[in-house]
Amino acid sequence: MKIQDDSYKVVSYKIRHDYNITDFLLSYRSLLQRAVDIIWGNVTWIDKWEERCYEVESGRKRKKKCYQIKRLIPELPKTREFKNQLRKELLKGWMYASHYVDSAIKVAYSILKSWRRNYINGERRREKPTVKKLFVRVKETLYTYKNGKI
Repeated sequence: MKIQDDSYKVVSYKIRHDYNITDFLLSYRSLLQRAVDIIWGNVTWIDKWEERCYEVESGRKRKKKCYQIKRLIPELPKTREFKNQLRKELLKGWMYASHYVDSAIKVAYSILKSWRRNYINGERRREKPTVKKLFVRVKETLYTYKNGKI
């Protein structure tokens, strides 16, 4: 299989160290949950009519029956003004570097886009997603990886 030049590979690393970063990870998770909560509070729900069909056997023939259903489809806020306001709100009380706030916003949008896709496919209910795992997303420009070391 040939890999195209314009494609890229997403890699995640676990780094062994002796630092106590539990407080930082807990702070980042609560920051990420706050970002999800704020974005969730600004989601607009749009009514959309969908057509659903099923088949019914009628003697030797199969008939197609259709009906319409109204669904609520979520639209995430994407304006620059909203994202700037979100960033300002998340920076209040955040004691670490501001690029982690940018990272949390990006991850929060990713979580909500994934939830939206699954909701539209009928795999999720209309419940706000919660952040459970402890992790931090670090921008690629903030680290280097050479000879097996970060």
